[in-house]
Order: sequence, then structure tokens, then C-alpha cells
Amino acid sequence: MGWFESSPAFTAGNFPGFTLGAEEGGYYGLPSIDGAGLKIGRHDTGLEWKPGSPLAPFGSEASDEGDLRKVLESYMPGAAGRLLKGSACKYEHTPDEDFIIDCHPLHSNVLIAGGFSGHGFKFSSVVGEILADLAIGGATTHNILPFSLSRFAPPDHSRTSLILEGI
Repeated sequence: MGWFESSPAFTAGNFPGFTLGAEEGGYYGLPSIDGAGLKIGRHDTGLEWKPGSPLAPFGSEASDEGDLRKVLESYMPGAAGRLLKGSACKYEHTPDEDFIIDCHPLHSNVLIAGGFSGHGFKFSSVVGEILADLAIGGATTHNILPFSLSRFAPPDHSRTSLILEGI
């Protein structure tokens, strides 16, 4: 993500926060606040990072500023001024990019919640309610089946293999 010098049209009060699904990919941003510059970031997986490895700083790749600038020049040229600041961030995603909200499969007193990067903040109040329900009462009225950890388990082929052995 980067903060770019921009015209007054792109300041808070004049311009909203935004998401942009473009030919170039997915982007998000915020207006300039107190002269900090218009913030724009890529909303995609970017470069893969492995835990324990150093995070490559913004500017390590020519595309860091280049991709952001290209989108600004194409869609918001008045915000495509000098780069004021750049920053790299890490996204935590599950393989299907949906959340995990579940109890640990071996320890029912341990709750697991993750995969919220990029948009989890929008759901923090209901996720907090769900986790409180589970921690205090062991159940929730919300349907959390789509967020089950077991959806990543390999399929159980034991029944299939028994049927095939019986043929």
C-alpha cells in the first residue's frame, strides 16, 4: 500500500474510502487525512510469505509502487502525485479465503478464529458475539457451519474403500 500526494479533491470530506475492482486487480483506499496522502493498496495475495521469514519491504519489487501508480493514473489522476510513503503488509487467508470459526478438534475448550485479513474488521462485532457464545455457553445461534475447520480435512474415503473391497 502507498500514500500519494493528491489534489484537494481527494481529501477526507471531499472523497470517500473506496474499493476498486479493475482490469488491473482489486484495490482499496482512503482519502488523504491531514495531508498524509491518498492511501491505496492492493487487495490480493501478492507475494507469498512464510512464517519466520523476513517480510520484503515496500519497494523491493518495482511493481510495489508501479502497480499502485498505474491504477491511480488510470482512474484517479489527481491522486497520482509523489509517493509519500509505502508499506508492505501481510494477509492471513485460508485456502478458500473464508474465515475459520470453530472449536479445536481435540480440545473443545479451545476456540479457533482466523482468516480475517482484508475484510474481517467488518465482521468483528458478530465474530466477537459468536466467540463469546461459544466460550460461555458452548454453542451459538449463528450458523457457523460454513466456517468449520473440518472443511479443510481430507475426505473420508474409508467408507468408499470398504464398499469397493466388497465388490
